[in-house]
Amino acid sequence: MGSIEVSVVYLSHFQEITGVREERIKIPKEATLADLLRILGEKHGRKFSEVLFDPKSGSVYGHNHITLNGQLAHLIDKNFRINLSDGDRIVIAHAVSGG
Repeated sequence: MGSIEVSVVYLSHFQEITGVREERIKIPKEATLADLLRILGEKHGRKFSEVLFDPKSGSVYGHNHITLNGQLAHLIDKNFRINLSDGDRIVIAHAVSGG
């Protein structure tokens, strides 16, 4: 089975919730980005999950931006079923709005 390690960067509201800007996470070798997001929700608690996921659909809110190695993840697979590799870099940001 084995595991891999990925780097997760939190921006904006997610940095406030987690209390860290970046962390390295060990996950199962066959984990997808969707799996990682669920793992992060378990690790960082209810508030993290409430900001990330729509409770009705279970999907990531559209106003959250998640990149995988510099590419918007939802453009690769809207359900985030993207296999991760050792050393991948994921950035999670909550869109800021205002005028």
